[in-house]
Amino acid sequence: MTMLMDSVSESPTVGGPILVLQKLDKSFGPTHALKTVNLEFEAGEVHAIVGENGAGKSTLIKVLTGVFPRSSGEILWHGASVALASPHEAINLGINAVHQEVVLCPHLTVAANIFLGDEEMRGGKFLDHRRMMRDAQALLDSLGFALPAGALLSSLTIGQQQLVATARAERRGATFLIFDEPTAYLTRQETAALFALIRRLKAKGVTIVYISHRLEEVFELCDRVSVLRDGALVGTRKVSETKESELIQLMINRSIEQIYHKETLTVGPTLFETDKLSGAGFHDVSIKVREGEIVGLYGLIGAGRSEFVQSVFGRRPASSGKITFQGKDVAIRSERQAMDLGIALLPESRRDQGLCLTLGVGLNINLPIFERLSVGALISNTREHAAADKQIRDVQIKTASRAAPATSLSGGNQQKVVIGKWLNHGAKLYIFDEPTVGVDVGTKAEIYRLLGSLLKQGAGIIMISSYLPEVYELADTLHVFRGGTIVATHNYKDASHEAILSEAIGV
Repeated sequence: MTMLMDSVSESPTVGGPILVLQKLDKSFGPTHALKTVNLEFEAGEVHAIVGENGAGKSTLIKVLTGVFPRSSGEILWHGASVALASPHEAINLGINAVHQEVVLCPHLTVAANIFLGDEEMRGGKFLDHRRMMRDAQALLDSLGFALPAGALLSSLTIGQQQLVATARAERRGATFLIFDEPTAYLTRQETAALFALIRRLKAKGVTIVYISHRLEEVFELCDRVSVLRDGALVGTRKVSETKESELIQLMINRSIEQIYHKETLTVGPTLFETDKLSGAGFHDVSIKVREGEIVGLYGLIGAGRSEFVQSVFGRRPASSGKITFQGKDVAIRSERQAMDLGIALLPESRRDQGLCLTLGVGLNINLPIFERLSVGALISNTREHAAADKQIRDVQIKTASRAAPATSLSGGNQQKVVIGKWLNHGAKLYIFDEPTVGVDVGTKAEIYRLLGSLLKQGAGIIMISSYLPEVYELADTLHVFRGGTIVATHNYKDASHEAILSEAIGV
């Protein structure tokens, strides 16, 4: 088995430039995605790239991995000019990427995905499944990834699939490894294992490019950080010589105080209540949501938060307990029933559960309301276009047109489409499950403003987030989940981060 740990012993001396970009440009027709970028990556460093969605980060990754050809400029690899005309060329040089959206084969096993394209053979003719299973499990164990090599990829969580992609990249022998939002769906334990791996690779001389919207990870892990804005490089800093507020100013030209903006609102009567609600993955959950209130649910992945709200939305059956909505006891047995009552769920994974990626932005936005847009048996084009255009404008979705496929949008704009879809439908209770995963600080601020506008209209909000600063800064009431039930409840900012984390972990 070829291991990256063995392959990097001859990496260049730590501190010298391994890859240099000189006046790198990339255009897509009239769109100027990268603008005269001059940047050096040193061997053996962890170099963060930060910026808003649409700043050029994804384009830069695809140029470096040979997916997109550059329009002009030069790329130097170990001092020599390279074309990077194809992903195959990049991989052969030692450049690999682990993408936020996993691009592996869900119908194959973990082991088969790790060895995909470089399978181990028996007798030169047959796949050696047993050997690949054994070697894949040894690799996963050595990385500290608690994953079974024989499991189907489709049976794993999104975060676990990212770890499989990481193991595959390591096995291919990279000396320049790009991570794109690698912790967005990882548990604390998985994140710790990934960070330990990155530090080991750095010690071996591997260059790591780390792209993340979580600035606290940049300060924990990285040596230098470069900021992109509107396709241009606006600054590179040593992490030890900068601070979060400076990076935010460079990214979006606004202060950190403007991100978590929370207005003081007068809450109304109780809108929604559960009394000892139980089901698969959660038990005895009692919460209350009032009009104009955000109720936060915090806990580690697997704590039961998502299972609880999916039962509220009719996606999972409840086994016992009671739900009261707008003063009436209700039994919610289907998603359609929840929607008709006035409950909306924005799911954890926008790509898998919230969007039809190949359909146009307008079609996605209007999916819940086509009955309203119909005249008899036919959909009114005028009404359809007007409804879509209103949400594109109100939610500030950046798209070429309403007909552009959802897959063409950045992650933040995809999330805005999901939000716009439910705003179009209308609801009294909005459930946001990880609403800002993989979106930049500027888009976060826009999403938070949208939440504020819903509260002013008298809606109630349940917010699930694994990012503690988010629920801590925004929730009027914060419930801490562990082991499928609520173990603590706090009013707005009446407990420390450390206390809440301890309750979630159980220490």
